[in-house]
Amino acid sequence: MKDETIKHLYLLLNNEKALEAKELFNSIPDEDTLDYHLLQGKIAQKFQQWSGALNAYHRVLDLDPNNVEAENNMRLIQNILNFWNPEMFNP
Repeated sequence: MKDETIKHLYLLLNNEKALEAKELFNSIPDEDTLDYHLLQGKIAQKFQQWSGALNAYHRVLDLDPNNVEAENNMRLIQNILNFWNPEMFNP
């Protein structure tokens, strides 16, 4: 993936243009690179596709075990998935 494409995808995500970022990302051939999987995770996370995001972040950590961004995003998703409010079930 070209550096310009990576920068453009991050710009779209930072400007809340997740749908455009997803469309552009889907037009890119699959790669087994850190940048590819990190962007894959971020885009999946924006669309609340938790399993896809977690899988992408796990792959990032396979490639770079010390990647703080992937670790933090995985922790955030786990907190979201583990949230339980007993009041949600009271009529």
